[in-house]
Amino acid sequence: MSVLDSELAETLTDALSAFDIPQACVVTRMVESGPPFDPVLTPVDHACSGWIDNYTQIDHVDSAVQINDRKAFVVSSSLDITPTTADQFKLGGVSYSIVNVQRDPAGACWVIQARA
Repeated sequence: MSVLDSELAETLTDALSAFDIPQACVVTRMVESGPPFDPVLTPVDHACSGWIDNYTQIDHVDSAVQINDRKAFVVSSSLDITPTTADQFKLGGVSYSIVNVQRDPAGACWVIQARA
């Protein structure tokens, strides 16, 4: 548990919502069902709130961030799962692969490296 957890995360989430920054988005996870010898993969959508931003030029220097990657933010309290690199992120009709997932220091958002 961090000093930044809970109260600061709630304050940041409230501030973002007050300025209508988060938009409706979806994290899609493929869920396996059926027998192990013939599994069926079914996409399951998890609605959430978030927004897309661009990486700065310095983020592209000597890193795994590609030129067309986007930085997606998902409000943690709006998502009922922990996103992984096996999931997909969708906002505004555009689907992205999740390349990397981190949590911001306050715990208010998931920060996702998204690749179209």
